[in-house]
Amino acid sequence: MIVVDGLQLVIPEIIKRSVDMLESGSPDASVFAQQAFLIIILGALMMAIRYAWRVLLMGSARHLEKGLREELFHRIIHLDPTFYDGVKTGDIMARATSDINHIRMAFGLGIVAIIDAFLLGGATIAVMMWMNVKLTLLALVPMPFLIVSTKILGRKMHEYHNTAQESFSALTELVRESFFGIRVVKVFNFEPLVGEKVTRVATEYFGRNLKRAILTSFFKPLMTFFFNSSTFIIIFYGGYLVTRETVSAGELVAFVQYMGVLAWPMIALGWMTNLFQRGLASLKRVRKIIETEPSVRSLPDAVPPDPGAGDIEISNVVFAYNFGPPVLDQVSMRIGKGGFTGISGPPGSGKTSLIQLIPRLYDPRSGHISIAGRDIRQTDLNSLRGKIGFMPQESFIFSGSIRENIVMGQTVSEQTLSEIIHATVLADILEAMPDGLETVVGERGVTLSGGQKQRIALARTLVTPKDIILLDDPVSQMDTDTASSVMEGVKRLRGDATLVMISHRIAALPFCDTIFIMNKGRIENRGTHQSLMKTSPFYRNSYTAQMFEDRDGTAD
Repeated sequence: MIVVDGLQLVIPEIIKRSVDMLESGSPDASVFAQQAFLIIILGALMMAIRYAWRVLLMGSARHLEKGLREELFHRIIHLDPTFYDGVKTGDIMARATSDINHIRMAFGLGIVAIIDAFLLGGATIAVMMWMNVKLTLLALVPMPFLIVSTKILGRKMHEYHNTAQESFSALTELVRESFFGIRVVKVFNFEPLVGEKVTRVATEYFGRNLKRAILTSFFKPLMTFFFNSSTFIIIFYGGYLVTRETVSAGELVAFVQYMGVLAWPMIALGWMTNLFQRGLASLKRVRKIIETEPSVRSLPDAVPPDPGAGDIEISNVVFAYNFGPPVLDQVSMRIGKGGFTGISGPPGSGKTSLIQLIPRLYDPRSGHISIAGRDIRQTDLNSLRGKIGFMPQESFIFSGSIRENIVMGQTVSEQTLSEIIHATVLADILEAMPDGLETVVGERGVTLSGGQKQRIALARTLVTPKDIILLDDPVSQMDTDTASSVMEGVKRLRGDATLVMISHRIAALPFCDTIFIMNKGRIENRGTHQSLMKTSPFYRNSYTAQMFEDRDGTAD
């Protein structure tokens, strides 16, 4: 860049000599030809070198973009559910796409602009000062007004960019939700309602973006005005100096040429301000995620868990989401090593919240949970989760084949996979699939029923041996006979693992050694199936109602 800027300053000097030769009245055609040829050579050389530095600098900006995307994604996937409870997917997508593009532009073209502006601008002004100090100072009179205007407009541009990016995040989230819930939209004829909401948010984004665009568009005319003002001063006062023979005509032409060279740094100043204001605003948004620390993480002195599951002891646990009201209130229970424990209760009683604390998806506000006598906060987080198989309530299916969804990149023998498939009653389903295990199930398993999704998710949980298995309502969308078959298979496959299962389907709970009944964040009752049929009205009534539904043929 320095070489290109230096060569760019040579050309006005060549033109100056040519004009002075014409003014002298003794022009030499061969000298003119040499000077014209030299300008062509310099132009070609500048083109080649400019291409080289653009590749180097733009390539660096692309590497920066790549690094930012990787770091942002790495941070996002390592943040705990507490973070996702308070942020929208559309906002994350906006930061990962639009914001990072703005950062790349700022630290690619923006850096080029600022360096080139200072190098070329400083060198040009130095040459002009060497030629004529007074004329140069007069030509630079508009510069202070340019600096003040740039500062004022830059501050407003930063503000408008922030609001525009917030609107873009809202629009991205709304469009994502509309596509994700397209079947609900179709069934309830919500197309006009969703279309109206998208139009309203898009119009808001357009309005905020338009403000930013209007302000941005004002920069170039402003730069042009100040440049023309400087050119006017040069022509007016420089022409006067030529008539007084203080400067030559060639020097005046060279001065105008140098002013033309100075036009790029002036324009770059406005362009750079625009790019940097956008880039810095976007960088602030991206850094907010990158610098977010997970609230659940391993302590410095954490150690790997002991081999084998061990007892799980939950003692006086209190838990709430994001400082809301407690969903668990002084919960205590002990789950013996290798036991099969069931948990049930009405919706909202805290069952899911409780088992999410065991693999430390969340940490309780107070109380503690220990495995084999060691507080799980003193256990290395990755090692702890590596010992636990967890099937969440939502049976999430990735957009790949059934095999990919079960194995998830792990090395599993065909014999083990076959055992898992038969135990989870997937074999009958796979026989009806066109490609068996290799059948592609579509985004979020769109081609599967709820029960099929549950069985695939259950197979994924059981495909590798674990010391502790946590199942959150694994048979809720299966009929009683299928649920019983699945539970028999799970009981057979679990080996020595400690199994904890939440279930609203009471027919799955008689397999359990101990059943806990929760209500309003507390343990309301506990016992075996037989004892709870006598002591727990909720358990007895739920079991009777579900058995009646199944006999009546109305159960799913």
